[in-house]
Amino acid sequence: MSESNEIQVFNAGEITARLSEERQVVRFMSKRILSSYATNLGGRTYVQVAGATYLAAALGYTVREVEARRVTIDLGNGETLGAWEAVSEVIDRDGVVRGRGSGICADDEPSWSKRPHFARRAMASTRSAGRALRLLVGHLFPLLGDAVASVTAEEMPNDAA
Repeated sequence: MSESNEIQVFNAGEITARLSEERQVVRFMSKRILSSYATNLGGRTYVQVAGATYLAAALGYTVREVEARRVTIDLGNGETLGAWEAVSEVIDRDGVVRGRGSGICADDEPSWSKRPHFARRAMASTRSAGRALRLLVGHLFPLLGDAVASVTAEEMPNDAA
């Protein structure tokens, strides 16, 4: 795996071609993503992390977990909160890191607080993958349809509906 901090210079033709390719991929995949990998929350459609992964794979990207660990968050006034925190990266076909995201699953979340630690750890990983993918391909989500949000469903609060 290699990580590059070099600035890449593209010409207008390369950018136009890349955007055209992305739009074609989205058009081709939109029906499947919306029927199998999206959910409605509060009148808006949100792509699930599985759908973002599916779209990213078609564009030549893979997401992977880099780290997951148990953390204590300082809330101030002597109060702390336990959580699982994860970091994920999106890499291209050459192994170059193209995106990175973090996510947590905190012990005070009503829908997660009673679940086993392995499930909370997995949700932190899912959220970090979703954030990394959204930062890289989230601009394509609205091309799936008029009411599609540019964030993943797993990034939304549990009471969003």
